[in-house]
Amino acid sequence: MVNEKWITVNGRRVRILQGGSGKPTLIFIHGLSFSADTWNECCLGYFERKHEVYAIDMPYGPRSRSDHFERESENDYAEHLKAVIDALGTLNPILIGASIGGETVLRYLALGYPASAAVVIGPVGVNRIDLAKISRPVLGIWGSRDNVSPRYNADLLTRFGFKVVYIDGAGHPAYLDKTEEFIKIVEEFLSEVGTAAITDR
Repeated sequence: MVNEKWITVNGRRVRILQGGSGKPTLIFIHGLSFSADTWNECCLGYFERKHEVYAIDMPYGPRSRSDHFERESENDYAEHLKAVIDALGTLNPILIGASIGGETVLRYLALGYPASAAVVIGPVGVNRIDLAKISRPVLGIWGSRDNVSPRYNADLLTRFGFKVVYIDGAGHPAYLDKTEEFIKIVEEFLSEVGTAAITDR
């Protein structure tokens, strides 16, 4: 069962949905037009059967209930995510982010912050991130009908050696359009990354 909790990070109130138990811990970061509730409606109930899960209301977008702020530098949301993860006391989680949430996850990894692996769904702004600095396994997921995050973003991930898969018939929020297929792909990725993504180090 997923429960709502509030924490304060750097003077800002942050709303979090938390549930489940078991490693690896999964942390979900929503897109601009969504909120932590979107993940709950989509797939937290499934993943909490095996994992400790958190969905964070990020400081952007009209549906988020956390304190909002506009980023002044491109890494501000990634720095905020790091502060939230530190406050939760979670070591080396697997990060799952969609759209601007996916961009935030990639920036977090490029800054060298701790995580075991990441899944990004239609991340935006990929061309502005130094992907060469990312040393963790990353899976990119795109809907074949994504008209928000251009395919060159996916090509950039592939060029830097990261795996990319497409969900046929899905749009930008591929995890919502084809939830069962999304879950299957993520489960396969968790199996592929193996022990490094299953134990906190």
